[in-house]
Amino acid sequence: MFDVSFPGPFTHHEVVVNGWSVPFLAAQPTGANDENVMLILDQRIAITVSVEEAERFVPFLADAVAVALGYTAHPRRDEEPTRNPQPRPVRMHGIGAVETENAA
Repeated sequence: MFDVSFPGPFTHHEVVVNGWSVPFLAAQPTGANDENVMLILDQRIAITVSVEEAERFVPFLADAVAVALGYTAHPRRDEEPTRNPQPRPVRMHGIGAVETENAA
């Protein structure tokens, strides 16, 4: 026997910047006054901000998601998304301090 359930209903909206949907990002209005919105990243991380704050923050987040996916940026209105070969990550090692004696 399967343990299946259908929780909900959930009200969430896609987030669109410049006419393009932002992958991995959803929004959910909070409260009756619609002054705040909850932004949900990858169905795991959420933050509640004012609509005004969201309008400033979401374009930055859209660019960050696009770059993480290998694109140059979130597309502008009439342009197709473009991939840009990215440099391979390089592991950095700490540099030990070299102590020198003061010559007096």
